Amino acid sequence: MVRAAILVVMLWSSGFAAAADAQWVAIAGHGLEASDTDIARLGYRLPLRATGKWWMPTHAQLAGSVWRVPDLAGTTRRFDLSASAIWRAAQRWGYAEAGFGPYLLSKTINNADTRMPSSLEFGTHLGLGFDLGTHSSLGIAVQHLSNGGIKQPNGGINLLLMQYTYAAR
Repeated sequence: MVRAAILVVMLWSSGFAAAADAQWVAIAGHGLEASDTDIARLGYRLPLRATGKWWMPTHAQLAGSVWRVPDLAGTTRRFDLSASAIWRAAQRWGYAEAGFGPYLLSKTINNADTRMPSSLEFGTHLGLGFDLGTHSSLGIAVQHLSNGGIKQPNGGINLLLMQYTYAAR
């Protein structure tokens, strides 16, 4: 199983350009309406080939998260795995970015503030960040996760994210 996963990642990443830097991303998030929900996420961003087309993503992000979220059943820990396409526009002062991708939750969420009845969710985010030097940046983003209507009720959750990015050179 582990060998198969490594092979898939190697084959998948073979189409990526070596010119841009890969990035490690550490994210801490807090629910906007669901104030007792927190997440911690660690991700790795692989640069994609620059095509000059605005609709093509600049990075592919693979990530995993740990959630602290109350549930009617009393269970509070959730985990997720995600794969996101990231569009990042770098400027001298920092960056603006957007992202979209699927999230696979370890367990559904059902409480007074949040209804996420399926383990498959889709996340979108918009963010801004500032360079801290040649290798790192600090940013803030707003993210929405929901199941896209594949199962009702499709309440979803909105998160405020703080993001630290380190370019592995």
